[in-house]
Amino acid sequence: MLFSILILSLLIFNISFAQESLTFAVLSYGDTVKEYKRYSVLSKYLSSKLNKKVDMVIVENVDRVFELFERKEARLAVGCSVVYFELKRKFNVEAVAVMKINGKAVENGVLVVKKDSPIKSIEDVKGKKITLGSPICMSNCVMPLYMLSQAGITQEDVINIWSSGTDKGAILAVLAGIADVAGIKEESLKAYQDQLRVIAKSPSFPRHIIMVSKTLDKKLYEEVEKALFSIDQETLKNMEIDGFEKPNPNMFQVIKNYRKILDLFPVLKWFWETYP
Repeated sequence: MLFSILILSLLIFNISFAQESLTFAVLSYGDTVKEYKRYSVLSKYLSSKLNKKVDMVIVENVDRVFELFERKEARLAVGCSVVYFELKRKFNVEAVAVMKINGKAVENGVLVVKKDSPIKSIEDVKGKKITLGSPICMSNCVMPLYMLSQAGITQEDVINIWSSGTDKGAILAVLAGIADVAGIKEESLKAYQDQLRVIAKSPSFPRHIIMVSKTLDKKLYEEVEKALFSIDQETLKNMEIDGFEKPNPNMFQVIKNYRKILDLFPVLKWFWETYP
């Protein structure tokens, strides 16, 4: 009888261990319905391949992503290049895959103005008001600032610069006349092409990076990688993506010194001082 109880206890322990969940943090790009559909499919797929429940959490603020990793509540994440560099720097996270969508694993940031704006080029931005779609992300913060810095423009050359929190917020600020220029990701422009005009487009850089904490058990870490690169076509179709690419170090070359770019615009320093 005692032996049977011991065996049963061991079975229960093994089942519980196998089912211990992993939290997958998804940094929202603003379309939570689409993100829920995409990443719930991926979470379900990973759960089946890892024999471990993967719980997806969609978060709208990057500080929440950092918090989840700081508390070791999340071990997987998807986000932009800057979020990857920050998680890597602080929490020993590595990029294992880059999502490929519509034939591309990269994206671009753009600076936009109203169609009838007198601003014709990036040089005309001096003395104007600029808003960004994010205080941290690559496409709608760092790359717009990178383009400004490449044109010799710093914070001292503009009237004001701030983050609207989302691309939609930045676009509406321009359309309402609150801002003269918005820095957003290129794909956010699609719904407003008849109202906005691009004055500058950034170099390409990786988007939708899948990140895994290196504190994860080595075998499980490798299983996550294997699952991503052996994903079936039906799952990809349901996620509405083409697949995954292995990260190439050259992908990140243009943004490796992003903190130096941010130093040129200390108005955003409040955020970076929160996460030194």
